[in-house]
Amino acid sequence: MRLLLDENISWRLVAYLRPYCAEVIHVRDIGLDNSSDTTIWRYARQQGYDVLTKDEDFLRLVLAEGFPPRVVAVQNAQVPVAKLAEFLLARLPQLREFLGAQMEFGMLLLRLG
Repeated sequence: MRLLLDENISWRLVAYLRPYCAEVIHVRDIGLDNSSDTTIWRYARQQGYDVLTKDEDFLRLVLAEGFPPRVVAVQNAQVPVAKLAEFLLARLPQLREFLGAQMEFGMLLLRLG
């Protein structure tokens, strides 16, 4: 899994996910903080990342532009970073399946709580 975390996801989540991902970075790591969703989307597409976000605008991009990148959107995720990490790691098999070789689906919506 190669994940690009959107600006609305805490950069601190990188440390929790790093042991389970081939690569995980935050938009601020690559100077894309305060960038438009479209700019982030294009970077992810060009560099081979999938996107983890709380922003439903990325889902619109999947519908309009197709994929890759695939998008994992987490709803109701206004929680501490440790709780979000726990939620995501509990779904690691589902995330690996979605972000693995399958290219049939471009978005995965997860609802916390």
